[in-house]
Amino acid sequence: MQQRKQMIRDTFDTVAEDYDHPSLSFFQETAQRMLDYLAPDPAARCLDVATGTGMVALEAAQRLPAGSIIGIDLSSGMLRQAQAKAQARNLHNVAFRQMDLDEMDFANDQFDIVTCSFGLFFIDDMEDAMRRLARTVKPGGQIAISCFMETAFSPFSPAFLSLYEDFGKHVPPLSWKRLANASVIENVYREAGITDITLHHEPLGYALQSEQQWWDIVWNAGFRGLLKQLSEKELVAFKEQHLDRVRTLLRNGETWLDTSVTIAVGRK
Repeated sequence: MQQRKQMIRDTFDTVAEDYDHPSLSFFQETAQRMLDYLAPDPAARCLDVATGTGMVALEAAQRLPAGSIIGIDLSSGMLRQAQAKAQARNLHNVAFRQMDLDEMDFANDQFDIVTCSFGLFFIDDMEDAMRRLARTVKPGGQIAISCFMETAFSPFSPAFLSLYEDFGKHVPPLSWKRLANASVIENVYREAGITDITLHHEPLGYALQSEQQWWDIVWNAGFRGLLKQLSEKELVAFKEQHLDRVRTLLRNGETWLDTSVTIAVGRK
């Protein structure tokens, strides 16, 4: 487990500086929609787990001038970006801490809202993680998570993974696929004793203008971890072959990048 956490930490430390790239705008769109559904009280106390570069935490900080927000993450690189954005926006009601969800030291019933956007699926025992999150939420408080839907990133992701296998590399199960099913999401909440659950399906996406736009997603997010397993020579060849395949898809009219997500909101 520690090795897996280290790999996740290293990957996101590597991509941190460009994680807010315009091609990854679906992360910010999801943060905004999550806060819309939560509709928190202006003075709410919030915890954002797996905060990354702080998209949800900073969105909450802007909307809740009388509230307080804490964002935690494994990656120090991502947290530096989050803190820099908070300072640039002159937000003083948000703080960021490097912390493992498994080692959270927050009191029971401390927060009005806990969020975990695109993070829960990285944790081996998602049900136990949800119980840990629920422990910190006040009775009547809300827990929100987000994850990609099953169709996300097709047909570009399958093309990437197929070629990766052709290069003789092992393709591990995609972490986000573990939460792509609505029944799985509902079960994770119920195992934590939360039965008041609402699922919001968001058909996000946009038309790719070029193959480079897709590569920006690959290079600046989770797929970078797979690319790090290639040698420099292999990476050059892989990029050339993969982008040639993406160009063919685009010429054939396959331009839509599906980034559909599910936002789940449960009340304790």
